[in-house]
Amino acid sequence: MLVSMVFLYSSCGDENPFNTGSNETLLYEEPGLVDSVVVTGCYDQTSYHFLNDTFHFNGYSKLRVEFESLSSSDRSRISLVSYNAAVTNQILYTKNNEEVNMLHSFEISAPADTTWLELRLFLSPRVCGENDYRYLRARDLKIYGIK
Repeated sequence: MLVSMVFLYSSCGDENPFNTGSNETLLYEEPGLVDSVVVTGCYDQTSYHFLNDTFHFNGYSKLRVEFESLSSSDRSRISLVSYNAAVTNQILYTKNNEEVNMLHSFEISAPADTTWLELRLFLSPRVCGENDYRYLRARDLKIYGIK
């Protein structure tokens, strides 16, 4: 029994925090608040949050992206946009209105070229009054490479 306890204890410390599975690797992480948009009137507001890295996804066939978003407005949109030399901008993922308030976890094909990624937040309060406060925020962004 003592031998099995020693084996169990020694096997617990072998985890690599950057490798989430046999074929997934954490490539980028931005914990906490990534970006937010706040509106206190009846006007549209867009935030363009470029990730602080230039990505080279060679060797990965897909990407898995995770983040949480929440909005207090009835009209909002959140998108992940890719920029590279061949395409000015390409929307990789987008959700509108009631689909914004959730934990997003999705897979996309990995871009072949050097890529810049942007998280775009759009807020357009349809119904608003005096001193009305509306927001949209994104938190805890992670990008995994899948071989």
